[in-house]
Amino acid sequence: MERLTSRGRAGRLVAALVFGVLTLLGSTVGNDWWFPFSPMRQFSNADPPNEPVAVLRTDGVDATGRRIQLNERNAGVRRAEIESQVERFKQDPSLLRSIQDAYAARNPGQPPLVEVDIIEERHHLHNAQPTGEITEVVLARWRP
Repeated sequence: MERLTSRGRAGRLVAALVFGVLTLLGSTVGNDWWFPFSPMRQFSNADPPNEPVAVLRTDGVDATGRRIQLNERNAGVRRAEIESQVERFKQDPSLLRSIQDAYAARNPGQPPLVEVDIIEERHHLHNAQPTGEITEVVLARWRP
């Protein structure tokens, strides 16, 4: 086993001090952009205990009138992809056509989709506990 040289010890000490200072600054005045030297605030904050929790989902309605929840398996779209672009879809619902096309490509022989919706489910809480009440708001709707 070799001993660490004094130069090596000094380098490690400097690195530890720099890391410590950055972490202290990031925790006190930093924001998410300082990660990994600051906490990710999205995970360090709690939702208000009596406010609804919003969950997005993407639905399609096929030609028979059946409502289908669209996901990665049947339409190739993840909820996170929708969430990250929900403002674009709200401004231009015709962008949802790409989801209809992806569904058709993955489900040959199935009735085509005649509507694609982005729906926000609001799960209501009381004292941080679910009440069982869920309201739905259509944020974007596309029909060919």
